Amino acid sequence: MTVAENILREVRSNPGQTEDQLAERLFGREGATQQRVNPTCRKLVAKGWLLRRGKGGPSDPYTYHLPERI
Repeated sequence: MTVAENILREVRSNPGQTEDQLAERLFGREGATQQRVNPTCRKLVAKGWLLRRGKGGPSDPYTYHLPERI
């Protein structure tokens, strides 16, 4: 599976995760940095496959959700 597929799977099973949380779930505590998932999350948002909420700062980090489909 690709990183994008894994991110979508994680968000589907547990919406509202931050990039840090996604990185830890995908790469483990040792290899978890938000920089490992950030570019892929941005691409998925640009394609409309994910929604990003929050302001992106420490007090209001981005969280990721699946878009509601009609």
